[in-house]
Amino acid sequence: MEDYGKALISKGGGIWPRSAKSIPVSPEARRVLGIADEILTPAELMKAILKAPVDLLYNGGIGTYVKASRQTHADVGDRANDAIRVNGAELRCKVVGEGGNLGFTQLGRVEYARAGGRICTDAIDQLGGRGIAPTTR
Repeated sequence: MEDYGKALISKGGGIWPRSAKSIPVSPEARRVLGIADEILTPAELMKAILKAPVDLLYNGGIGTYVKASRQTHADVGDRANDAIRVNGAELRCKVVGEGGNLGFTQLGRVEYARAGGRICTDAIDQLGGRGIAPTTR
């Protein structure tokens, strides 16, 4: 927690451990996230961030955070993220840039796209030749 430059964090923002029992959500954060709750658990806050009404949601990490409504968490096979995973139809972002591995299930991608979202995955970029492929010499 002390590794972050507090002066660099936007007004109303903060850093909290996942082990916290609750997190106070500032008026600024509530406005950006489109929520009314003043206190959330870490899992609830992470779900709110995933479902925020933003232009771009960029997933650059490891873990499956979005599934389809008809899938169970067991179908996904990533127990570590069961508490924060959301359904594709719940996303309010306009575009998803999927830079991580398996951030969405395939059915989650389809559900999000059918709800009007636009998604760009690494696999599509690579097939289209726009991505950077590693080379060996």
